[in-house]
Formats: sequence, C-alpha cells, structure tokens
Amino acid sequence: MSTTARRLGATAMSTVLVLAPGVLISTATSAAAAPADPVIQLTSQQLTDAGFPTTPNTTAWGNGSAALPVSTAAQWQDVVITGKAPSFTSPGQLLTMSRFMPTDTTGSGTLKALNITTVVQPDRSFSLHFQLGYPGTWGYVVGFSTGGTSPELVGFQFQFVTTGSGKAAPGGSSAAVELNGKKLTNAGFTKKPNVTGWGGTATLSAHRAKAGTPVTLTGTAPKELTPGTVLTLERFVPTDKKGSGSFAPVGNVSTVVRPDGTFLLAFEINEKGRFGYTLGAGLNQQWVGIEFQLKTT
Repeated sequence: MSTTARRLGATAMSTVLVLAPGVLISTATSAAAAPADPVIQLTSQQLTDAGFPTTPNTTAWGNGSAALPVSTAAQWQDVVITGKAPSFTSPGQLLTMSRFMPTDTTGSGTLKALNITTVVQPDRSFSLHFQLGYPGTWGYVVGFSTGGTSPELVGFQFQFVTTGSGKAAPGGSSAAVELNGKKLTNAGFTKKPNVTGWGGTATLSAHRAKAGTPVTLTGTAPKELTPGTVLTLERFVPTDKKGSGSFAPVGNVSTVVRPDGTFLLAFEINEKGRFGYTLGAGLNQQWVGIEFQLKTT
C-alpha cells in the first residue's frame, strides 16, 4: 500500500469525546457534550492541558513514535508527519487525521474526521502529508479505531497553528496535478494491481486502453468482505508530486462481492490521461482495497 492520503473510513472518528489530560481514551459517546454544543476555540495552553501539546503526544500510541517538523504553517502549506505505528498494528492499517472541536475548556468535544489519511507500511512506518485550510490553533489526532463493541481510538495528539485568511478553496500547491507512471508506482498505484492491503486477488485486463474502451478487474475478495459487500471505484486526485491527495468516486461505478467470494468489475474511463485508482470498501476504520494505475489514450 502507498503512503498517500486515503479516503475516510467509518464515522466513529467524529463521535463525542471527553479527554483526560494527555490521554485519548475511546470513541464512545459521552453525556458531557452533545453534537449540537457550540464549538469554542482554546488557547495553546488550554489545548496542552487537554492533551494536545505542540509536539506529538504518544500516550495512547503504544510503543509507536511520531515526528512533526513544525507546529505552525501557512494555509494550504504541505506538512509531513512521520513515525512508526505500535507493534500490534497490522500493515495496511488506515490512519485518519481528525480535528478536535472543543465544546468547553475542560477537554470535552468532538473529533471531526478530515479527508487526510495514510496507511501503515510493512515495517510499521508511516508518512502523512496534510495541507490545512482552516485557520487558527486547533488540536488534531492521527490514529485508528480498534472496532468491536467497545472501540478505542489508538493514536497520537498534537496542536497545530494554521495561518491565513480563511479562504475556502485551496490554491497553488493544492491544485490537482498529474503524476507519471513512476510516481504513481511509488505511491502504490502499480500497473499490476497492488493487493498489499487487499488480502485477496485481482487481475486487470489492461493497464493501457483507449478512452471509452471497456476494462475489467476481476478477482477474489478477502473473507472480511462478505458476499453482497459493495465495492466502489475511486480515482486518486494528487495535489503534489510527493503523493498527497484525496479520492473521488468515478461516477457510480461499483460492483458487489458474489456468493462465492469473487467479483467482476467492467468499467470505461472516458477521460484521457494516466491516473491511480482504487476499488474497495470501508471496513472498521480501514479502507480495504486494490490499487492500480490505468492510462487512457
């Protein structure tokens, strides 16, 4: 799997939290704050007291590590967090970045999931690129939910200052760019389907085709994706040459896992160009999918 930004997983990352100083405890709902409570902005010291210091707080990150090179950046400036996930983390695990939206000065609030994600590599390393457009000093969390009946959020916390005018749309470096075949491969979008984070098999009929020509993707789904699970095709939209970006659905192109665990997707891409794609589904805060590149001429 690549270290590029990934689409969001389940909505557990946006539930109500009450944070003890320095500890991120769980994604369970708390009566101390309601979703409709007004959001307030905390000072840097208040965020620190709530467990969001200027350097990553890894109390709830097990034996993992995290390094943030700066704690302040201009709006839409590219920033990279690197580190190691805890030893119990499986390669391919999705890490999602969320913003803490406080509702009082004692640590109550909600986590708002952002469209900024990455995956854990086979050596447990990760590299997360982010570009923030929401100005101000806010707390952030990067991590994942353990799932189950009593999910806990495993992650690290920090505060970050974004300077700027509050312009809604990104400009300059955040505009979509086109990656060549080598850069797409480095980002995990290979000509032969990348199944590192899939757990099943996949075969692509062609990695180069004329625009509008049918292309098929076939294979077997992992056992976690039961028959009837909808698999959605999405295109990677890069925002820089380093592998940052987001995903956008390709129309309504999708298929389902068959009773025997196989799948078949026949699709056409009418736009010319070389792009990265993923076919998969969200499962317990993790995107389970296949990645590949396709050039249409």
